[in-house]
Amino acid sequence: MAWREVTTDRARTGFVIALAVLAAGGVLASTSAAGDRATRPQPQSEAGCSEETAARFIPVIRWHAERYPHLQVEDLYKLLHQSVAGPAHAIDDPEMARQWLMREWSALGNPFETEETYEPLSSDGRLVRVNLRPWRTAGHAPEAVLSAFVRTAGTLPPDTAHIRTELDAILACSELLADGLPLSGPVIQSFFNDRARDGYPAIHHSEEYSRTYRPAYRVVLRSYLD
Repeated sequence: MAWREVTTDRARTGFVIALAVLAAGGVLASTSAAGDRATRPQPQSEAGCSEETAARFIPVIRWHAERYPHLQVEDLYKLLHQSVAGPAHAIDDPEMARQWLMREWSALGNPFETEETYEPLSSDGRLVRVNLRPWRTAGHAPEAVLSAFVRTAGTLPPDTAHIRTELDAILACSELLADGLPLSGPVIQSFFNDRARDGYPAIHHSEEYSRTYRPAYRVVLRSYLD
C-alpha cells in the first residue's frame, strides 16, 4: 500500500538534523531506531571491508532503509550506484531530460506523509535525491530541478573505472550492508556480482518499491538548488 498523501512539506528539518548526526560521527537514523540499535550489538567490519567505505556508505543506507522498509536488493544497488555515479546515465540529451521531467511533473500528486524534499546519497550531504512532489508543493519551479540535474551530470560525468572501484569496495561490505535490511549478505553479494559481470550498469527500481513508494525524484548536487 502506498503512503497516505498529505500536502505538508517536512523536508529540510529532518534532512539537516540527520546529516548533522552523521557529521558528528553518528548514523543517519530516526530517534527510535537509534535507541533500538544502542541496545543490541553492532555489526563488526568483515574481512575486506574498509572502515572508510563503511563510514561513507552504511549511514546513507540506514537512512533509506528506515524510511523505505520495502527496499529490495535492486533498490539498494540503485541507491549505491547513484551515490558513486550521480545522474549522468540519465542524461543523454538535455532536451529529452526536459520533456521527461515535464511529463512526470504534470502527473505528480501531493507529497506522501513521510516524504522529504531531500534524501541523502552521500555522507557529506552534497549529493541528494530531490523528491518532485514536495518540491512542487513548496512552490518551486521544475526548471530549477532540471538545471541542477543537468549541471550535476556535467560535474559528475560517467567514469566506468571509478564506478567499478567504488562498487567493488562496497561489495566487500555485503554483510554490513544487510544489517537492518530485509536482505541477507549472500543475496546482496550475488546480485552485485551479477551486475559486476555486466559492468555495473544503471538499473530501475524494483517493482515493489515502485508500486509502494511511486518514486519521483532527480539526483542533484544540493548546492545547485540553493
